[in-house]
Amino acid sequence: MSQVPVWVPIVVAALGFVGVVTSQLIAGWREDRRWRREAEREDLRWRRERQRDWESRSFDGRVAGYSEIIGPIEAFDWVLFRARRVVESGAGLDEHLATDLRGVSHQARNSLGAVNLHSPERIRVRLREAMIPRVRLSTRLLDGERRDDLRELWDTGQREYRLMRAEMRRDLGLDAEELPEVV
Repeated sequence: MSQVPVWVPIVVAALGFVGVVTSQLIAGWREDRRWRREAEREDLRWRRERQRDWESRSFDGRVAGYSEIIGPIEAFDWVLFRARRVVESGAGLDEHLATDLRGVSHQARNSLGAVNLHSPERIRVRLREAMIPRVRLSTRLLDGERRDDLRELWDTGQREYRLMRAEMRRDLGLDAEELPEVV
């Protein structure tokens, strides 16, 4: 019977130990890489979800803001049209029509907040351009001024309103009405 030298089991044990430690290191390294990839995918998923939520809230806010301002502007136009016709015919505004005009003007002013908060700058500019002629016209009608520019203010307000409404629809991704080129 031959005897195995003492160093052989020690070398085999050392190789086994090195093999086990190496395999544990490789497994740990692989697990760490896998965990990092999963964490990156999860972070990316959360970023996309947050972006989608933000876009959805932004879109919903714009829809709500645009909807809140269109109604009061339309009501403002109805009363402005009647008041302008009365003044152009040579009569003065009666108290009921003047009260209506003040009321719709106030309602339109109070509806501006959501649009100013949620909309892009180009919509805010269009809103300003649509509201300023209405406010000037309203002020002149309430002050009893019989000026030649009442029709011009009305036409400017209507043109700017149509441009604003088309820009809002474009911003929401809806079919915007075709407008002739305005010079």
